[in-house]
Amino acid sequence: MKLIYLSLIFIFFISEASAQKKKDIKKHNIKSVTEIVTSEGEEGSKTRKDQYTVYSKDGKLLIKEDYKKDGSLKRKETHVYDSYDNKIEETLFDAKDKKNIKKVCKYNALKDKTEELEYKNNELVSKTIFSHNADGNVVSENVYDASGTLKKKITYTYNNKKLKETKVTTDPDGTVKSVKKYTYEFY
Repeated sequence: MKLIYLSLIFIFFISEASAQKKKDIKKHNIKSVTEIVTSEGEEGSKTRKDQYTVYSKDGKLLIKEDYKKDGSLKRKETHVYDSYDNKIEETLFDAKDKKNIKKVCKYNALKDKTEELEYKNNELVSKTIFSHNADGNVVSENVYDASGTLKKKITYTYNNKKLKETKVTTDPDGTVKSVKKYTYEFY
């Protein structure tokens, strides 16, 4: 019983470490966090890795791995950043669906994302082009399939405080598919 209690305390502290903010990860020079779960069952106690996370020196997420109860890899994501802290590549491997998804992003000189390419199992599936206003807010996204055919358009509007007001998604011919409105409450 003492082992279970100590394991639960250990798991709590490790979970708290992985839930830390970027500034805390950087402040404490955390390179990686491993979450270990110990559980009791009919066959006695069983210990396994639940999650493994790696951070850069400045606290950015680099690798996150989730594991199944049998110890095999469930999901893995990796992130690559440029020298301006822009995320330029993100990969996701899902063991259940055997999918390997990769997103590659490009940015302009103002650090605004201008393009995102999405690959599934190394084949291009979509390309999204972003347009921004003078404040750097995204005002439109045009999503194309692998052959370059426009699949949907997304437009955004902002209020006088530069907060997002609406998101309108249309199909290529302009037919509205969805409208999302944002409301804010202030102190």
